[in-house]
Amino acid sequence: MSEHRKMKISDLKPHPKNEEIYGHNEDISDLVEKIKRSGQVHTLVVTSNGIVLAGHRRLRACKELGIEEVNVEIVDFDTPEQEIEYLIDNNATREKTNEQKAREAVVLKQTLSALAEKRKKSKLKQNRLSNSVSDLVVQEGSTDVPNSAPRNGQFTDTPNLAGRGEDDFVTGETREVVAQKVGLKSGHEVDRAINTIKKVDELKKEGRDEDAKFVTDVMNNRSISAADSLAKNIDKIRLSEEEKEDIRRGRKSPNSFIKRNEKKEEHKNSEEKLAESSDKVKNLGDILSSIQRRYHDYLLAFQQDIEWLSDKEFYRNDEEVSGKTHSELQNCLEKFKSISDVMEKMVIDEFGCITIEK
Repeated sequence: MSEHRKMKISDLKPHPKNEEIYGHNEDISDLVEKIKRSGQVHTLVVTSNGIVLAGHRRLRACKELGIEEVNVEIVDFDTPEQEIEYLIDNNATREKTNEQKAREAVVLKQTLSALAEKRKKSKLKQNRLSNSVSDLVVQEGSTDVPNSAPRNGQFTDTPNLAGRGEDDFVTGETREVVAQKVGLKSGHEVDRAINTIKKVDELKKEGRDEDAKFVTDVMNNRSISAADSLAKNIDKIRLSEEEKEDIRRGRKSPNSFIKRNEKKEEHKNSEEKLAESSDKVKNLGDILSSIQRRYHDYLLAFQQDIEWLSDKEFYRNDEEVSGKTHSELQNCLEKFKSISDVMEKMVIDEFGCITIEK
């Protein structure tokens, strides 16, 4: 039940979510003139605590005109979430920017999710209570089982949220409900709008107000899709003021600059890989040269050892085997020399592989 009466302007307060969603710099000059000419102010909807649910612009206009008292309709809801849903529903027909629609989407999605969770818990509690009553009645021999348990002497039921069924609150369908309520095309556009506005707020927190305003301008003047693409790449691309203005006015798409940046990144990565590859080849070349020097030094030392051994006599079981041993040592030296020849022909190619030159 609602109540109609007059309240002082000084006793009325804006709903805290109203400024969060719709801002505080809206131009109300036309409304001020309209009230001034007609002398009439349409009834405001407020809670019993004087929190405005419908009529925030009228409230500002009245303050500006010095009006001290207005007609109000007092409506109270069971939960803060229902208040917020009513506040957004009441703004369904007003002209809104895409930013305002996006902020409505953020708040409404949270609100519907919270309402769904409360409804779920309430129904679970109700079922438990109903089962308890059923058990008690069965014990007393009655078959008349009530659907819900009394509270304060009255039977209550879980509120039907705007006539929607439980299944409407699964994630996908919640997005569609939000899209319909705030005036967006689809659940996917709701996601893009929410992601964009979150990025805008993140940029503001980082002190990047110009970037935040740029993304917001694109959202309001171009489209949510264009703003979403820009928001996802705002940390990567560098734009001149002229290029930003081209995007704002629709002369160029953000995607054209995003693709340009991607090409630059690809070119940069290619150059880095090339430099890395060149460094790798150089390092491998140094390692191979070191191996070749070590082998050359080893061969010289081994050759001197073979020459020294070749002057000596060798015996096995009192039988002289000098000739055979000298021949075997010489064969071994020749094998090492042939390996040395191959080693000297080894080079590192451009791909980092070892090539043996002819």
